[in-house]
Amino acid sequence: MSSSESSTDVDKRVARGDARRTRILAAATTEFGRKGYESTRIADIARAAGVTDAGVLHHFATKHDLFMAVVERREEVYQTITLPTDSVRSLFDQFIAAVRRAAEEPELLRFRVMLTGASRIAGHPVEGRAQRTLEAALDSLIPLVEERIAEGEIARGTDPQQLILELLALNEGIRDQWSTLPERIDYVAVFTAAANGLYERVRA
Repeated sequence: MSSSESSTDVDKRVARGDARRTRILAAATTEFGRKGYESTRIADIARAAGVTDAGVLHHFATKHDLFMAVVERREEVYQTITLPTDSVRSLFDQFIAAVRRAAEEPELLRFRVMLTGASRIAGHPVEGRAQRTLEAALDSLIPLVEERIAEGEIARGTDPQQLILELLALNEGIRDQWSTLPERIDYVAVFTAAANGLYERVRA
């Protein structure tokens, strides 16, 4: 076998492995999102992904590792929100864009809804994560609002923490409502209207 043929075979194996890992993550997102961490079994995920239990464990050594991989995947869409931004309007637009991207994967949205409650359960793999995420968001976003108040974009008298908390609550609350009535509620449209309304209320 030539070195070129050997390299091609390796590339094919890697591609198959990557595709299998992607299927496993997608299946895990669905299973964890619908059943929670404790009630989901590796066998359920393997069956949904079309692989064996050993195939799942080849990519993820434990159920905990697989769950945390889905958690990290859940964060990717919001990592596109960058700071500093040039305005609070830009921040709101980035949130709206992130929600639009998130809505493209309904099963991942359901996983996020499940994760919000799970982070408050003692002993859960993500216990305390919501608290840390919220604190980090407040610490990074409040200074932006303070700066934009001083620059005249946002009305004086606006409470920076209150504004950020309302923006985050809109996202979390509307997402939860969507998970309850997905056929009736347009998550992206409702969040966009609510976020724009909030901005109009506080802009100078």
